Amino acid sequence: MIDLLLRWWLRSGRYTWSRLRRWLFERRYRKTTLPAANSLEEIAGYLGQVTWTMDGPFHLYDAISYPETVWAKKKDDCDGFAILAANLLPGLGSNTDPVLITAILRPVRRSHTVCGFRNADGALSFFDNSLLRQGDFKEFGDIVALIKGDARLVCWDVRNPVTFDLVKFHRM
Repeated sequence: MIDLLLRWWLRSGRYTWSRLRRWLFERRYRKTTLPAANSLEEIAGYLGQVTWTMDGPFHLYDAISYPETVWAKKKDDCDGFAILAANLLPGLGSNTDPVLITAILRPVRRSHTVCGFRNADGALSFFDNSLLRQGDFKEFGDIVALIKGDARLVCWDVRNPVTFDLVKFHRM
């Protein structure tokens, strides 16, 4: 039963709640200017200025903030790091194709969101909070397998960071 609820949350509830929460509480941050990045290392440096913090009670289970909110407050959870990275990557070129990759794990506190993107050579890499991870990732499932570690995977998705449109959903 819990797994069904978690699948529903990832498939639709999370993104509906994120849009509503953004509209209700974060509109004032939209005027914040994001920094310009010229390299992956520079993006990692900007992400390193953000402090990881757990979602508070008004985030309920989870919400994805505007990247401007993350940058203005300089604190958020993994979703904030991922959305900020996804919005800085297009400055490096249009071929990066950033996405949000979320793995819902059991125990739930181990669930995680990262920003996946294409390198100049077309291979996948990702930002895991402020850490740039490059490797032999050929598909999103390879990244999820690394994120998962020894936890039990319930489901995972890949989303467009601007529209939250679903790119891929996979359930176990």
